[in-house]
Parts: sequence; structure tokens; C-alpha cells
Amino acid sequence: MVFLGRVRNGVVVLEGSSALPEGAVVTVSYGEPAVKQATVGQTRIQVPLVRTGRPGSVHLSGERIGEILDGEDAAS
Repeated sequence: MVFLGRVRNGVVVLEGSSALPEGAVVTVSYGEPAVKQATVGQTRIQVPLVRTGRPGSVHLSGERIGEILDGEDAAS
């Protein structure tokens, strides 16, 4: 037999007038939800969001990033 139901507050509640005898051993199988389709109207963005005449003009090294982060910590 196959019974359909939904989980409510962590408990499987059978749909309709389905009833099982108390203490019945059951197997629960989870049907994967359908793959969500892309919503109409979504658009892709192009990076960078701020266009400049000099793309890639900031050169960062690990050392420079560390200095910036240390400076932000000190400002707090």
C-alpha cells in the first residue's frame, strides 16, 4: 500500500482518511522536490557594476590586503 502525507511539526501526517494500525512498521520514502525553474524577468549582471576607463587599475598583493585589513581593525 502507498499512502501520501506531509510533514507537519516534524510528524508525518497522512492525507485523507488513511489510517494504519497502532504499532505498524512503516517505511518512509522522500520524493525529491521538482527542480525550480528560473523566474521570468531575471537578468544577469555584468561585473564590474561601476564602469571605469581604467579597468584593473588596482594592484593588490597579499601584503597590501593585510595592510588594508589591519587599518580597518585599527579604525574600529
